[in-house]
Amino acid sequence: MTMDLETRLQAQITAQNLMIEALLDAAIRAGQLDPRSLVDKLEQFISAPKASVADPDEIAAVMSEVDAWADMISGRYLEVKDSSPERSLR
Repeated sequence: MTMDLETRLQAQITAQNLMIEALLDAAIRAGQLDPRSLVDKLEQFISAPKASVADPDEIAAVMSEVDAWADMISGRYLEVKDSSPERSLR
């Protein structure tokens, strides 16, 4: 029995997210990646102007995902005092 395309793509995305989280965790714990700097970069992306020709729904979806990653990293690795005020209000 073969999985339909949507099910297969969702499984791939879930597996990739697990791998990304494991790699982030390893890099942060080894001191190779600064979580504050990473959250700052993600927040800069969110606040940066977007191309006017881009699909607004696609932009909103990407920004929502980037924001979710910033929330996860901030909540997992940054102390409350290190977290940005905007992020702690969420």
